[in-house]
Amino acid sequence: MNTNLLLLLEALTVHGLTTMTWWVGGILLGLSRRAAWHWMMGAIANGIALSLIPLSALTNIPGHLLITNTLVVIGMLSTRRGLQSFLKRQSTDYWHAIVGAGVAIFNLGICWPMGWTNLGLGVSATALALLFWLTAKENQSPLSVEFSPGVATAHSILLGIAGLLFAGVALFTAVPLLSEIWSVVGTPIMQISLLSVFMLLSIMNTFLGGYMVVMRLVRKLEHLSHHDSLTGLLNRRAFEYLLGRECQRLQRFGEQFSLLILDIDHFKRINDRLGHAAGDAVLAAVAQTLQSHAREVDRVARFGGEEFCVLLPRTAHEGALQAAERLRAAINHITIPWDEDVISVTVSTGLASAEHAGESTEDLLQRADQALYQAKSEGRNRVVVAPAFEGSGLPPSPTQAHQAR
Repeated sequence: MNTNLLLLLEALTVHGLTTMTWWVGGILLGLSRRAAWHWMMGAIANGIALSLIPLSALTNIPGHLLITNTLVVIGMLSTRRGLQSFLKRQSTDYWHAIVGAGVAIFNLGICWPMGWTNLGLGVSATALALLFWLTAKENQSPLSVEFSPGVATAHSILLGIAGLLFAGVALFTAVPLLSEIWSVVGTPIMQISLLSVFMLLSIMNTFLGGYMVVMRLVRKLEHLSHHDSLTGLLNRRAFEYLLGRECQRLQRFGEQFSLLILDIDHFKRINDRLGHAAGDAVLAAVAQTLQSHAREVDRVARFGGEEFCVLLPRTAHEGALQAAERLRAAINHITIPWDEDVISVTVSTGLASAEHAGESTEDLLQRADQALYQAKSEGRNRVVVAPAFEGSGLPPSPTQAHQAR
């Protein structure tokens, strides 16, 4: 089979699959839709550009090198815009429009009619080298933070190699002696080599982009599995896991901790009088208040309905009581404007301190829940401390054993 025909089929296959990948993932499945749209446009531009090189050898397309380089510049601008959207960075659309239009006008409106092919190639290659390096530099930090330093480094290496590739093209077209070598000896070889290397880099870059999209989706799903969708707090499953870990620390190292269960007072009245949307606003406001007034080490969760839990690691009875009163007072200051009404909120709180290594998580939750029930029955808007765990036949915690000695 003719080499140029083989390269044409290769370019169409690679970029056709790339375009289809971003179309299916972004447009149909909605995975990073805006970024995928830009990446798809970039793949289309690059696919057409790289197809022109072998196609020109078969059909003699005039000015194909200038058209190719113009399309590659446009494709790179679209790819960079997709990365900006994906990483939620400030867009540079006006700058992209100026560069893209400038290169297109210079190559197709000036260099093509004047026969200045090498000048157009040099300007385009210089612009591409700078674009690749700039994109690698500006995305190194955000990629490292969201994914890993390895992903950021791989991305920078790919773009850096592409930048070196086009810097070499710019050098060959700018230096007279190298330009003569390019036009007389190396043009067919260089074209085929550049085409092959660029397609390889395109495949690797698409794979890396797909990996980042999938990893973000996996992390989003993982977050949803552990967090409440309305309030953004931990859900019951995640909270019970953390509670079990604290019980293990108490058993092994004697690290005491405390548990708060908070229930919004008269929440049903709010739903019945103002509607469920008002109830959701109250839940969100209470969640935000608890999160903002808890310590960094504390863990806040929505346990179900209008009930919240706060885990206080390494916090004994007195510290937990102070924290509970602080949270109660903060919630008392919540005011939520709703239509012509203002919603005020109070909570009842049950507090249980884990001091005995033999107490299970179920026992601890039951003690806190009973204290909460007592707070409700005594008039609400108060903190009630649960009685100490009665585990006479069970081993004490290491801390209690040390204090007894």
